[in-house]
Amino acid sequence: MKSLLIILIIMLGLSFHLTAQSDNNTENSIVNSSQHRINFYVVNKPKTFDLFSKLVIVRARKKGMTRGDKFIVIVARSAEEVKTKMLDYLDKKGAMIGSLWFDTHGRYANGYSSFILGQDEFSYKTIHDSTKTKNLRAIAPYCDEYTQVAIGSCYGGATYEKPAHAGKPASRMNGDSLMMGMADVLPGATIYGTEGWVMTKPGIFCKHSYALAGYPLQKRFKDEVYKPVWEHMGVWHSYSSLTKKFETVNTLALTRMGTIRVKSVTYLDKEKSKRRLERNLGKLKPGLLKS
Repeated sequence: MKSLLIILIIMLGLSFHLTAQSDNNTENSIVNSSQHRINFYVVNKPKTFDLFSKLVIVRARKKGMTRGDKFIVIVARSAEEVKTKMLDYLDKKGAMIGSLWFDTHGRYANGYSSFILGQDEFSYKTIHDSTKTKNLRAIAPYCDEYTQVAIGSCYGGATYEKPAHAGKPASRMNGDSLMMGMADVLPGATIYGTEGWVMTKPGIFCKHSYALAGYPLQKRFKDEVYKPVWEHMGVWHSYSSLTKKFETVNTLALTRMGTIRVKSVTYLDKEKSKRRLERNLGKLKPGLLKS
């Protein structure tokens, strides 16, 4: 009887310990998710006067000015400058990163996905180079499973093959490799990248808007070499080092606070978008894009 009582006491103690541990884990999870977070919108500083880029910066800063210390716009010439400015804000507030959007150009002509911070280009070719990614890795301690990072460059998550053009052979864009590499640089964070264009029309900081989807109007983008991009407008992917899953998600949007949101309906599922796509695909021609 005595032995049975001892066993019962031990079992009750173990149960209490496991319950307490579970409660502690739950409490830690709540603390982590509710910890003060800052959303960042990172823009490349134009080398020369660029009206379009200036308007994007003005719109972003206008939003940031009214959001206190919760939404910060950073204009930088390099990845090092991005790192320095971000760490300054994060350390002062004892904060973690909520959403981080890199507003940067992609270079379709290169035949691979990339995003650019000043002179620093990141692609599947460089994202695993610790020397080139050291400034990005410096912000990794401020990322966790509640952090969302968007490679906001056109074709940043493209997985299709860019057709041969102007003497250059066809090439796979490898945006998935870039995203997976970025997830290794910022462990825990969810990384987003798109197959198509990233537009910055008025209304980009509105979760109900599709201002980040769509297409450019210049004639050169009607060259048939861009056909894969037209067919993948508004298609985004996500990847996290925690889940190890590369998934297709709906078109992204940004809220007025700079928070990344996945929309309930993707861009090309809208009937209006489908009709526009059909018309534009019919207008594609060779020779519109000069080499």
